[in-house]
Amino acid sequence: MNAPFLPGRGFRDPVLGSQAMFRAILNALSRPGTVVAIPEVGVEGSGQVSHDVLAMLLSLCDQDTPVWLDADLRNSHVARWLAFHANCSVTDDPAKASFGLLRGRSDDPALTDFAQGDPRYPDRSTTLIVCADALCGGEKLTLKGPGIEHQIRIAPVGLPQGFVAAAQDNHKLYPLGLDFLLVAGHAMAGLPRTTRILTETR
Repeated sequence: MNAPFLPGRGFRDPVLGSQAMFRAILNALSRPGTVVAIPEVGVEGSGQVSHDVLAMLLSLCDQDTPVWLDADLRNSHVARWLAFHANCSVTDDPAKASFGLLRGRSDDPALTDFAQGDPRYPDRSTTLIVCADALCGGEKLTLKGPGIEHQIRIAPVGLPQGFVAAAQDNHKLYPLGLDFLLVAGHAMAGLPRTTRILTETR
């Protein structure tokens, strides 16, 4: 039987590529709000999702970490690409997802539908990659919390509708709750659950 055609490829160097991407992700989450460049590691996909997002998922996911994708992506080359290169399963149940990808669709689940962890194992929650149009030029948000000396400002553009208010509520659930990686272009910024998000009042 012939294998199905899957456009693209995984890491150019599986060891060095995975390590470089994982270090960048840890850097983003440990320094909330700091814009971190996504390393170029040779990943290529079908075009429905950026190569940078695919590289992030490839560095994070394995056979033990189900990934939530929206309905269009679950029925696309992206799901098959992840199954082949990361050996991970794709789920339509956000509560079972270790990782997820939000693209700002109208039918996206609420953040509270994803796994929040539990008091004994708060790390068993979903980490969400959230697609934005840009990480600067939008509404100014002030961030405070661990990993931030005093405060830091970010101004992302094109976040999913209602995301900021939902992320503020998510912070109140600590030590439960979700962690976020905002992605735009070839850069990302971390918003862990420990980060307090303040909007500027006019």
